[in-house]
Amino acid sequence: MNESESADKDLRELVHDIRAARSNPKKLNALLDIYEKDYGTEANERVLEIIAEKTREAWAEIALEQERNDIDGILDTLWKAFESAGGEFAVERSEDSAQIHCTKCPVADTYLAIGRPEYGLIFHCSTDPHIVAGFNPEMEFRITKKLMNGDACCDHYYRLK
Repeated sequence: MNESESADKDLRELVHDIRAARSNPKKLNALLDIYEKDYGTEANERVLEIIAEKTREAWAEIALEQERNDIDGILDTLWKAFESAGGEFAVERSEDSAQIHCTKCPVADTYLAIGRPEYGLIFHCSTDPHIVAGFNPEMEFRITKKLMNGDACCDHYYRLK
């Protein structure tokens, strides 16, 4: 393994550790300090690429395991798990779409509590479109508001094309 491959491997491991520490503010803060010191903002684009790749792969596998990868499938798979983790949201459902208004997100709560929401946008919110792309490439996704940005809710919208 050359030096560049080794550095990318180390960055991938740090990305994994940061994402896994989402509910542990002290550990998350320490890992973000390491990220800033060792990589700085120059690595943000590479981190977004890593997260996109891993998220699409993971959700494509999840879709294969599910009976359906339609709107109800993503609601059952993603949003029920999110609710179990302490998320709060309302769903407006039509025949071919769903509008989610998420008013409580434990991940956003953690990043906001440590005063680092810009990293929450990179390490967590950036997964949203890639979840959908992996789960069902024929599903449209849109989000215009984010708790991590200080908005009153996240407004995830899904529609079958």
